[in-house]
Amino acid sequence: MDILGYIGFAVLIFLAVTWTIGVRAKLDAGAHTIIGALFFLVAAIVLGVSGANKLHSLWVIPSGFILALLLSLLVVHVPPVFSLFRLLASAFASIVRVGIPAEKVKAAQDAGLRATMDEWASQMEKKEK
Repeated sequence: MDILGYIGFAVLIFLAVTWTIGVRAKLDAGAHTIIGALFFLVAAIVLGVSGANKLHSLWVIPSGFILALLLSLLVVHVPPVFSLFRLLASAFASIVRVGIPAEKVKAAQDAGLRATMDEWASQMEKKEK
């Protein structure tokens, strides 16, 4: 069973690294993606440092994806609660994106928002036809 735990822990570390790199590379990432990256990173550090059984990674990994999904729902249904997560995501993203000019981040976020709105508008036009 220890081997299965170490495999799960390796997957958790992989997810933590790739999601964190994704937050740095994809400048228009949403708060739910950033919080997911933070969750995987903290979980990997806690499991590694605490000496807890690595089998815990087998329930931590699905929990991270469920957390990201729930945050996507919170943004629509409970905005005041989501604002706390947005603040946490903003702080984490600022740390991960050290060295990237703020103007570049803002431009990428604006471009992502514009693309989303264009896609939404085209879907609404298709529904109307």
